[in-house]
Amino acid sequence: MLTRTAFRFSPHGSYAACLASDGGAGWHVEHWPLDPARPPSPVPGLAPTGPHSRMLPLDDGGVLLHHATPDRHRIILGRPDRPARLLGTLAALGLQLLPHPAHDALALAITTRSDPSATLWLLRRRDGEPRPLLTVSGLLIGGTWLDPAGRRLAVNRAYQGGLTCVAVDLHDGSVEEIWPDHPSVRLLFAVPHAGLFVVADDNGRIGWACTPGGRLQWPADLNRPHNPWPLAADVTGEQVAVRLDQGGRSRLLVYERHTDRAVVLPLPAGHLGDAAAWTPTGLRFAFTGPDRRTGVAEIAPSAAQAAGTFRLLADPDAPQAFGAFGAFGASGVSGVSGVSGAPDVAGVPAQAG
Repeated sequence: MLTRTAFRFSPHGSYAACLASDGGAGWHVEHWPLDPARPPSPVPGLAPTGPHSRMLPLDDGGVLLHHATPDRHRIILGRPDRPARLLGTLAALGLQLLPHPAHDALALAITTRSDPSATLWLLRRRDGEPRPLLTVSGLLIGGTWLDPAGRRLAVNRAYQGGLTCVAVDLHDGSVEEIWPDHPSVRLLFAVPHAGLFVVADDNGRIGWACTPGGRLQWPADLNRPHNPWPLAADVTGEQVAVRLDQGGRSRLLVYERHTDRAVVLPLPAGHLGDAAAWTPTGLRFAFTGPDRRTGVAEIAPSAAQAAGTFRLLADPDAPQAFGAFGAFGASGVSGVSGVSGAPDVAGVPAQAG
């Protein structure tokens, strides 16, 4: 049986990648083109060591794989149509890869040492070789860009017995706390040009601010039961998609921040993944149903209309279902229709939430 896990999306959501295994030949990286959606394919030369391996899909169709050994970390670039290439090997205790917003950069790598300290490395598009930018004290966890040029990065820093959210300036090396009066706040993701910064605190509360360090708001609709977790925001920063988990089933809440209104959109029975990307055509996320293995789904949500259009993108496990989609509102099913010229869409029965 094929197992898929650890889905991630490229920065603009045009590609996805996951770890896959058939249980016999080990693990491989699976590449999912989504514009238009096509069946996934293995990436040659990328050999993850198991389900906890980390990777980063890129908007140009490449996939970066982080291959870890006890004291060495290799960064490998693979593409579905060409051999994989080793970009560099870094000596460190740990390493994480982050997307980089600059057009001439592949990614940012952060390595950790035991002193403790963290070094930030830039992987340039022209050669991919990791080049050190700066080293800061403490251990850095996660990362969210605060500007479109890739100058300031918000990270959670473990330092001197505490964990705080800080902004690191990659040009001058300065480090400053973003919410010094609220040390338990963590920045989850942001839409900087739209003035949206989504946060959580140590108590599990979800909130947002208009600027880094700005006044925090904790809407009641973002802090309802069933383990709410923000997935992504649209490009305008107006709508935030939040996953709600109840047992083995997920629901999708869409919060509209300027009206402080939220609706729960019904989904087919199943579970949403941890990663998502909000594209011009809708919100994309990993989805597992009771009658199908994990694949990529898309919904075009509308908080204003309390409705959405759900579809599964190209799924080789269900070729007989290609060509239909379900359109439904918050009150239940409103119709099922065929889609001409769209053989990459698989239909799923829509169920009321």
